[in-house]
Amino acid sequence: MAPLAAGAQLYKCVGADGKVHYTDMPGPGCTESAIKPSPSISGAPPREENLNAEDAGFKRRQAERAEKEAKEAGERKALAQRCARLRQEYALLSDGHRIVRLDAKGERIYMDDEVRVQRAAQLEQQLRGCP
Repeated sequence: MAPLAAGAQLYKCVGADGKVHYTDMPGPGCTESAIKPSPSISGAPPREENLNAEDAGFKRRQAERAEKEAKEAGERKALAQRCARLRQEYALLSDGHRIVRLDAKGERIYMDDEVRVQRAAQLEQQLRGCP
C-alpha cells in the first residue's frame, strides 16, 4: 500500500556542527523538505491504489469460484447416480437369476447367457471410471 499524505511538513535542519536532522517544527537553518515514500523492498515502483477495481476483481473471482464449485458438485452427483445405476444393473446380472423382460404383447423374453456375459463385461468397463 502506498502511504497516505498526512498533511504535515518536514524540515531539514543543519546544525552548527554540520549534522543533519529532520523535524516538524521550522527553526534557524531549516529548509522545507518534501516527504517521499520509501521505495518498496521488491524494487517495484509504487502502484496507484484502486480499491474499487480490486474489490470488483475479488468479487468476480469469488463468484467464478462458487460457480465452478457448484458445477463440479453437480457433475460429482451425476457421476455418483450413474455409478449407482451401473452397480445395481451389474449386481442384477451377476446374481445368476434369469432376466426377463416383457415385449409389446406382454410375452416374456429371457436374456441369453451370451448377452448377459457381454453386458456384464460392458458394465465392468464402465464401472472402472467410478469412484
